[in-house]
Amino acid sequence: MATWPAIGSEEVPWVRDDEELMLVPKARRRKITPTYRAAIPVSLEGLSVPLTPEQTERLADIRARLARFDEQQARLSFNVPSLLLRNESAASSQIENLTSSARNIALAGLSESAPKNAQIIAANIDAMRRALALPGGLTPEGICGIHKTLLGRTDAPFAGRLREEQVWVGGTPYSPHEALFVPPVAKRVPRCLDDLCRFAQIDSADPVAKAAIVHAQFETIHPFIDGNGRTGRTLLHRMLKIDGVLAHGTVPVSAGLLHDIDRYMQALSSYQQGDPEPIIDQLADALDSAIVIASLTSARVAEIDDVWRERITERAGAKIHELPALLWEQPVVDSAYVAQRLGVTRRAATDLINRACSYEILRPLGRAQRGDFYQAPDAVDLLDEISSIAGIRRLMASNGR
Repeated sequence: MATWPAIGSEEVPWVRDDEELMLVPKARRRKITPTYRAAIPVSLEGLSVPLTPEQTERLADIRARLARFDEQQARLSFNVPSLLLRNESAASSQIENLTSSARNIALAGLSESAPKNAQIIAANIDAMRRALALPGGLTPEGICGIHKTLLGRTDAPFAGRLREEQVWVGGTPYSPHEALFVPPVAKRVPRCLDDLCRFAQIDSADPVAKAAIVHAQFETIHPFIDGNGRTGRTLLHRMLKIDGVLAHGTVPVSAGLLHDIDRYMQALSSYQQGDPEPIIDQLADALDSAIVIASLTSARVAEIDDVWRERITERAGAKIHELPALLWEQPVVDSAYVAQRLGVTRRAATDLINRACSYEILRPLGRAQRGDFYQAPDAVDLLDEISSIAGIRRLMASNGR
């Protein structure tokens, strides 16, 4: 592959007063020197993404398969893209060791009584929706808006704000001296982000390869105090949407990355060392997996949806026939949500929910004290399956039988 520049570095003062240093364990204190080295990201201006003929052919095939899947889902009566967005957000959060059940994540969309992790992952869903809904190209303001939404359910004062302090990856919490990677100093971040967004607008690069570079460069810049990994993975979807690779929905890219997190992290490191090939190949592999996962999930959804609709005995045109599509979008509901989404009264919504329970489409979620919520267990179980490594592997293996 053609040469791609590696990141540079610069020596930066590290100043801590004596009282602060005395709080650091002695063994660590010896390694805290007056300076440290921070990265200087490569400027992307004028660079072209190097691809071999084999990579070019493979990425073209991936784009064609994504387009076919996207068009197929747009014609369905149920919302698979919304379900896959939930799967994507859960998988992206798992890469950061944030986990919760599909039921609690869905509950978090309606109630603050859901566990904290579920609230954080639900915010990831909100951020994904914001990323996909933004107009125009990639901008620093848009990226900050995505980050603000991602951390919107926390009390973080830095949500949506570029960092003004040094951060680092790995090592110890005391200083960047033993870190695995030290991103650029804060004063470089705005210019680096501007450079990234200009690169995102070029038309000459393969869209999938460009998305991989944008993601790796974003992680190198690390523009926020926290949430960089999850924000960076939403940018993959934003780039695929901007460049028309996926026009209607999304596929669970992070589920593909989750399959081998060590390889994903190594690919990011290789990019920083001047080799973009691994992160391009990693994204290609993740998209290959995502297409299979998404297609098998869509088939499972169709089977369950058919069963639900066969159970409903009301006349054609009755409001209850609109409920299954709503449950694929939001698999935990209450009467207020159903009333608002289906345009009926709370009393009518309660009646619809009761009838759905009699058809075993819905069932009560826990005790009434939780607010009379109801879950669609078939949808929740499917989401749990496609949001775990073991479940993904079982689903993928079933494709070969």
